[in-house]
Amino acid sequence: MTTIQNQSMPSSLMSSMNGTKVPAGSASATSAAAAAASANSTQGIKDNFMKMLVAQMQYQDPTQPVDSAQMTSQLAQLSSVDGINKLNDSMASMVASLQSSQAYQASTMIGHTVMVSGSSLQLTKGQGSFSVQLPSSADKVSVNVLNASGQTVKTINLGSNSSGTIPVAWNGKDAGGNVLPDGAYTLQVMASSGGKSISASAATYATVNSVSNAGGSVMLNLNNNTSVGAANVIQIL
Repeated sequence: MTTIQNQSMPSSLMSSMNGTKVPAGSASATSAAAAAASANSTQGIKDNFMKMLVAQMQYQDPTQPVDSAQMTSQLAQLSSVDGINKLNDSMASMVASLQSSQAYQASTMIGHTVMVSGSSLQLTKGQGSFSVQLPSSADKVSVNVLNASGQTVKTINLGSNSSGTIPVAWNGKDAGGNVLPDGAYTLQVMASSGGKSISASAATYATVNSVSNAGGSVMLNLNNNTSVGAANVIQIL
């Protein structure tokens, strides 16, 4: 009768599989840290998987061999994970390339005046230009101009208007005809039709000073000390 003796795995392989820790400050601490970083990479995971698979085959119980179907399933799963990782890398590269292309295209807007959505108005040399965006016709449209303290300094009545863009030029004077100082003001648009409120909005004009790529988004840096996304541009003048 043949006697089958249990074999033990090499200690180095067992350490790799069981995650044996290396004491801090030891001579091999640096190499252990590098090995751990490598193990977390896609290639490292593949290498560790193959080591474990070979060890499983080498040290299996001869009376209960490893099921080949399980091995095939494990290999297929590893291949799928590897494919997904490569696809993610390819997509990340494409996104980075697209963002660079968008930034380059947006750079052609430098020096141009753009109309952008927003209620912040910069009064310059006593002049402030903006527009009102009406989604539908309204019989009453007005705009309150607020100073930095939130106080209404001027109300501009625009009467009835059809849907679309209503250009407005403000001469920088308050309700009493006094000239207001240059600076930042806020617009508050109100519109109604038949006594029912309409969701109207304001849009302001500014010059594009520069273009930046912040957090993966192309931003236009305007001369009114604000930055907006390229998607917020309504019109280029």
